Amino acid sequence: MKYLGRVKRQGSNLKMPDSFREVAKTEVYEAIVVEGDILLLATPLDRERVKQIQDLTDRSIQEHRRTLEGLAR
Repeated sequence: MKYLGRVKRQGSNLKMPDSFREVAKTEVYEAIVVEGDILLLATPLDRERVKQIQDLTDRSIQEHRRTLEGLAR
């Protein structure tokens, strides 16, 4: 994972940081929301890929929660 910087909303548009140009491969991205976080994904985004992203995200969240609960004990 690489942090690219802050994205700013300007009206109905999003202004991407200059570092986004380094990794941007296409002009169009799919936007999905995962527990309040917005992810931009390169197109095309088929149903199988969405399912895989959802499964991996859910698993990661559950593992993180278990880790935090273990640390809290």
